[in-house]
Parts: sequence; structure tokens; C-alpha cells
Amino acid sequence: DMEFAPDGSLYLVDWHNVLIGHMQHNARDPLRDHVHGKIYRITYPSRPLVQPAEVDGASITTLLDNLKLPEYRTRYRSRRELRGRDENEVLTALTEWSANLDQSHPKYEQFLLEGLWVSWGLNRLDKALLMQLMDSRDHRIRAAVVRAIRYNGHQLDNQVELLTKMAGDEHGRVRLEAIVAATWLDNESGMAVLASAENLPLDTWMVETYGVAQSRLSGQSDQVDKEDSIATHLAGADRTLFVKGKAIYEKEGYCSTCHQPNGKGLTASGFPPLAGTDWAQGNEERLIKLTLNGLMGPIEVLGKEYPGQVPMTPFRGLLDDEEVAAVLTYVRNSFGNYSSVIDPKTVKSVRDETEEKKGFYSPEELMKLYPR
Repeated sequence: DMEFAPDGSLYLVDWHNVLIGHMQHNARDPLRDHVHGKIYRITYPSRPLVQPAEVDGASITTLLDNLKLPEYRTRYRSRRELRGRDENEVLTALTEWSANLDQSHPKYEQFLLEGLWVSWGLNRLDKALLMQLMDSRDHRIRAAVVRAIRYNGHQLDNQVELLTKMAGDEHGRVRLEAIVAATWLDNESGMAVLASAENLPLDTWMVETYGVAQSRLSGQSDQVDKEDSIATHLAGADRTLFVKGKAIYEKEGYCSTCHQPNGKGLTASGFPPLAGTDWAQGNEERLIKLTLNGLMGPIEVLGKEYPGQVPMTPFRGLLDDEEVAAVLTYVRNSFGNYSSVIDPKTVKSVRDETEEKKGFYSPEELMKLYPR
């Protein structure tokens, strides 16, 4: 991890754990190292450090002037400090501060946007600043304004009118913000915003978002259509289990993060494939056990050796019996795999049997129990 201090020095945290670090539950993993690690402070000797800005206990005027500083964390801390001050005093000072800004400064509109965020933080959005920044020359500022409109509709009598205007903006990023904001409105108002967005061609990266928004606002969920389009040889209850498993597999931080959406893994990172492997298609109990308790240690998959230094996450506490059965059914019948469906009752039986099992399974341990 890296963080810049208020004086501009860089703090580098050098800490290694033999764990997959993209899920919060790994904090409780017994392999987590609570002892070793280093923190480095890095500076550039021939360059002076930044004079840390006054934040704690600073005057409102000083805090507002901090919003002009290039250091993001200083501006962030100043906004947080202003949020805790008397709102009437802050807003009065903000009006004066905004009026006295140098309009010829290249970052004039950015300073105004910082001021808008201050008023948002006090839950009293400055509508004059909002209207002024809607016509900014910078599309990033206009997009930021749309987001402010989205979250502050309870303070705006003309929210729909503003979003409709911004949905017709020449820049795709601004229109995308308006499309997303439309889903926060009632159906009729939201559809009016989407209609405005249609006046210009949708960029390819906006099409799916637009489709979801339209489906949401028209009251026609596209979930059923998506499920119906999922290809599998399974039918009936087995297909339902498969579809549920697909959603779990694709959930961020679960299976596809390491084994990839195509089931081919990431060899360079030490994550083996699931496609065409006996580990996925073979013995059901072996697969269930490694899913419940995780797996760590050297493993051979499709003739390739993997060191197994990064363990597979144990899902015992994350998924119930039906969810485990679902995701394993999906794995065993996807990526060219064709194998039996896992019954939730089988998962329950294995879960009960291994209740006292502590820590990960090793591939060697499981191969002794289930050679095939």
C-alpha cells in the first residue's frame, strides 16, 4: 500500500501474506502474518517537502483556501473539517469565498466545484454554484455536477429538468451520469431523461447501462430473458441450480476472479484452470471438501505443476449448502466440462462430516482420500 503524507512524503507499506487479498474474510485467516512487515518513508532529498496545511482547528477561511491546494488529501480533510462546523457560518463564508475567486485562474471552475461539494457535505447544496457549473467548459466538471444532482434531488424542485438537459450533453461521460441518475427517478420522469439521451448516438460503453436503465424504468426486468438465454444441457431443477451457480461463480471476489470467466485460470499468477480438469469433474466429495475448507499446497493440473502458495479461499462460512451445490454444478457443467449435478444434501453431509476440520486441505491429502 502507498499513501502520501501531508508533507508530500510517500509512505510505502511492505507486507506480504500468503493469502488471496480481495475478500474481507481473509483477515481472520490463520495464515495471516500479524508480526512481520515494514513501512518505508520515501522523500526526494534535493526537493523541499510540502508545508502541511492547517486543518484541525483552522479558521473557515483557511479551510476554504485549502480547497485550492493541489494535494487531494488536504482538500479532502478540509472538506471533512468544514462539514463539522456551523453550517450557516460555512455557507456564508463559502458565498463570499466563491465570489472573490480569480475568474481568470485556470482552475477557477475546479475551485467552484470544491465549494459545491462543501455545500453538499452540509446537505444544503448551493444551487447557484450548481447552475453555474452546469455550463462548465470541462466535461469532467459537468459530469460531477450531474452526480450532485442525482444525490440531492430532495433539495431540487427541478431535478428532472436538470437531468434531462444534461442527458443531452455533447460528452458521453456526462450523458452516462445522467442515464444512471435517471434510474433514481419515478418511471415517467426517468424515461424522459433517457429520451433526451437518445438524441445523440450512444457510445458502445453506454449501451448496456442504457439498456438496464430502460428496463428498470419501463418495469420490464431483463433478468428472466438473461436466464432464459443461458446455454446449458441441464434442464428443470438442475438448470435452475446451474443458473444460480453461474451468478455465484461470476460474483466479484469469488471464483471467476482467479479461475477466470472462461475457467482457464491464470497460469502466471498460480491459479489453475477448471476447464477439462479431473479436480472439477471428478469425485464429488473431494470437490466439496476443497470448496468448504479451501486448498493449499503443490498441485498438478492438466500436467502442469502449480506451487500452491496462494491458497484457495474456504467457502464454508460464505455459502450455504444449496449455494455450494449450485456453483459446483455450474463448474462441473461449464467450460466444456460435462459431469454430474451436485445435490445440496450431499454438501450438507460433507459439511457435517468435516465440521471439526481445521485449516486448508492439501492436494496430497485429498488425493490419498480420493485417488479418482
